[in-house]
Amino acid sequence: MRVLVTTSHGAGHVFPPIALAHALRAAGHDVLFAVPGASCAHVARAGLHAFDSSPAADTEEIFGRLLAERGMTFDRFRTDSPEAVTLAAELFARTSEATVERTVEVATAWRPDLVLYTELQGAGPLVAALLGVPAVEHTISCHHFRQISSRFGPWLAAVYRQYGLDGPPPPPTATIDTRPPSIAAYDLGGWPMRALPYTTGAVLPPWLLERPARPRVAVTLGTLRPQLSGVGELRTVVRAAGAVDAEFVLALGDAGPAALGPLPANVRAEGWLPLTALLATCTAMIHHGGNGTTLAGLGAGVRHLVLPGGADDYEVARILRARGVAMVSSPEAVDAGLLRRLLTDDALLAAAAEIRDETAALPSPAAIVPRLEKLAG
Repeated sequence: MRVLVTTSHGAGHVFPPIALAHALRAAGHDVLFAVPGASCAHVARAGLHAFDSSPAADTEEIFGRLLAERGMTFDRFRTDSPEAVTLAAELFARTSEATVERTVEVATAWRPDLVLYTELQGAGPLVAALLGVPAVEHTISCHHFRQISSRFGPWLAAVYRQYGLDGPPPPPTATIDTRPPSIAAYDLGGWPMRALPYTTGAVLPPWLLERPARPRVAVTLGTLRPQLSGVGELRTVVRAAGAVDAEFVLALGDAGPAALGPLPANVRAEGWLPLTALLATCTAMIHHGGNGTTLAGLGAGVRHLVLPGGADDYEVARILRARGVAMVSSPEAVDAGLLRRLLTDDALLAAAAEIRDETAALPSPAAIVPRLEKLAG
């Protein structure tokens, strides 16, 4: 079986289907990713094959330009209002449009038996409709993005007509749903699958292979937010951490710790760390509310302190707080008392354990492969 995987740009879109892609490869199937621009490197580093689906356009530039035309930047863009949902639909429809021509060209030659596409990627359903093969949606969020993707039509209507479609492609043949059941407020009617977040590989440092002597807290703002606004907003968090009997690990990626000032003795600044390996040693995590980061934390059974900043972070924070697994704050409001509560609140601990266990009980990516095989015929 040949499976074409189409995603939008950015690690948050590319990483979620990688576990299923590896399961498909382990079962003997061919997998090819259609990914815009520099994001192809994420796929290659995961040991999988990809091609640039937008060689004639920079989808990140398109995204940024459309926001700039409205006087906005991505770090201030939110998706928790009807107006913002409509804007998000335009943004992802326009960036999807840039990927259609090349994806159709390659798919026509490669002839996939099935197209797997991530939420917010509009070329995949179109390609599947053109080739007459099943289109399978793969969730990437803790809530759902269908309220955005269902509005692509006005901006992709010309593309649909160009390729002989009378309107939007049919709904997905199936949806692979990686949300833990108890936080899934909206039923997608999909196939449940355990989220096995891909967070890159690495040679783990010795300290990460040892049991910590006291509670450990992971601190991360994900891959995008530090690029846009740095990590200086964590200064208050770092100062408060110095007064708490715990170890705090700052997973900063490419962002250095200089903006944070002198670090307390119990705060360790690191660059890139596989988040899943770090969380396996942690009691709690402090993060921005990114979907991949959140799903990794839910699977690890840690408590959450969410510092939302943009996009759908606020929606993720709302869902986690309502489920009882998280506290929510602004970075500047974090103090030692809040951090101590994060480490000692029994209700947070119980909710975290419940979600960890329900996640572990979901079918693995390997268990989904036979269903895809049957679908493809």
